[in-house]
Order: sequence, then C-alpha cells, then structure tokens
Amino acid sequence: MGDHLKKTILLLACLFCAALCINAMATQAATSKLTTLREDSGKNYSEMNFTIFSTLNQFGTEGLGVGEAVKFTAPKAGWKLQKVRVVGWSGFNNSTQTFPADRNIMLEIRDKDLNLLYKFADSQNNYFLSETGPLFGEIEIPAVPVTGDFYVVFYDRGVAPIGMETIDSTGNSFLFNRGQIQPAEFPIAETNETIKINWLIEAAGN
Repeated sequence: MGDHLKKTILLLACLFCAALCINAMATQAATSKLTTLREDSGKNYSEMNFTIFSTLNQFGTEGLGVGEAVKFTAPKAGWKLQKVRVVGWSGFNNSTQTFPADRNIMLEIRDKDLNLLYKFADSQNNYFLSETGPLFGEIEIPAVPVTGDFYVVFYDRGVAPIGMETIDSTGNSFLFNRGQIQPAEFPIAETNETIKINWLIEAAGN
C-alpha cells in the first residue's frame, strides 16, 4: 500500500494543484462573508503537496462505511455552520468525454462526543464535476449551531475521492468508522514510516 500511495502522490499532485487553484479563486468571493475554518497546513493550495484518496480503493467494500473526518473548533459562542467545502473529484473519461454515473456521497456533522447533529446525502456529480481534476465542492447546509469542537465527516464512497495533504499534519484529520474514530495516518512498509495526513475539508459559517 505504501509504495502505491507514494507513486500516486508523485504522479497526481502537480496536475491536481493547477485545477484546484483555478476553482478556489472562483469560489473565494462566494464565501467571503463567512468565517472559513481550515485544519490543514494553511498553505496556498497551489503550494500544497496533495493527492486524492478514496476509502473504497484503500479498504475495499468495507470503505463504503468509512468517512474522512476533520475536527474543527467553533470560533465563538453561537457560531453556526452553514457550508462545507471539500476538495474532490468525480472523475472524467477523456476517451469517451463522459462523466461517471450519479452515485451517492454523504456528509455528517457531529459534536465533540461524535453525536450526530446533521446528515446529508446527494449525488457526487452535483458537486464534483470537472474535466481537469479536483475542485472545491461546496455543500450548503441548514445553519447548524456548534459549540467548541465538532467534526465534519465526508463519505467519498469511492465516487468522489477527496484531497489529501501528505505533509505538515495538524493532527485534526481522522477516519470515522461505525462510531469509532482514529487518526488519519498510513504506514509505508518500505521505509518503516507513517504518513500523517490532512483532509482538504473546510467549514464555513458565522
């Protein structure tokens, strides 16, 4: 798995950064009135070393129930989460010039104790259609009041692999599976190292 992960990072990072930066510029104005929370390295996305990740590819069919989770902290009392932005891609077939069929992704908002506050499912193609690579899919949600720490959990389900930053881990990215949470990190057998990663997920509200 480690060798495959490293090769994927090297092959895809440059291609995806260019596509992402164009999309990030286009969407910045739309969220300028909201406070945006990030738990990645904080770098400009054009400078990040990132690739995309799919729980289905990583864990097989068991990955359908595994979510990519990020822990955020509400910036003030009474803060309400209104949007979630995820770097993702539904894919594109250059040979046939077609997009994949609609399939469902899922989003959950959970409190500091992992109790469910909000749940949402929709087709991945409503958020992640792109001919050139990953983009920020913006998911609007009813204003969800959050206090202190909370979690955004995204289930890519193999149809919308998400952005994964492979350096400068903040320690706030996790894998969520059937009520259990664990740090998002992956061993590389060849070097006896462990890569700790950041999911490229943002939370916006006021």
